[in-house]
Amino acid sequence: MMAPDRQPAHVAPLNRFAAVLRARHGDVPDFDPLDGGIAARLLVLLETPGPASVSTGTTSRDNPTGTARNLTRFLDGLPLSRWDTVIWNAVPWRLPRRGGKLGRPTRMDIEAAARDLPALLALLPRVQVVVLAGRVAQSLRPALDAARPDLTVIAIPHPSPTHLAASPAARERLFGEASRREIAVAIADEAG
Repeated sequence: MMAPDRQPAHVAPLNRFAAVLRARHGDVPDFDPLDGGIAARLLVLLETPGPASVSTGTTSRDNPTGTARNLTRFLDGLPLSRWDTVIWNAVPWRLPRRGGKLGRPTRMDIEAAARDLPALLALLPRVQVVVLAGRVAQSLRPALDAARPDLTVIAIPHPSPTHLAASPAARERLFGEASRREIAVAIADEAG
């Protein structure tokens, strides 16, 4: 986590939000300062922080994981600059490992995350499109619709290599033209 006095202005409000969550829920990574922060037009919600965020301290497409590489490949196919995007997790706190595997969010985790979502969205006034990556993120759709009914919400498969290897249809949905076109049209409609 970056020292409060060293925060870039475009992510400082978001990282203050992360600090509030950290005080309540434990280990919550910061936002990536290389993304657009509060200036972003596209919010990508993944599921939960992965183990790489422990070493990097951020939720980032640059984390050294297959999920981050797949997410980068997906985002690189969009007609947006990195500055137009911000990446976060539906349940933004690290969950305890169970049986050597990453912990899965409980219903209480998801309900708590849904309650925190309006505060996050209030910090992202330029966001036009939210991409929900995976089932956990997609479970927040009602909270998104209630907090910001003006948003275009698009569901995609989670970009984890394990998930994509098990489902050719998920791989096609993530890397095919349909998802990218849907996002491009939504961004263009909002800009026009």
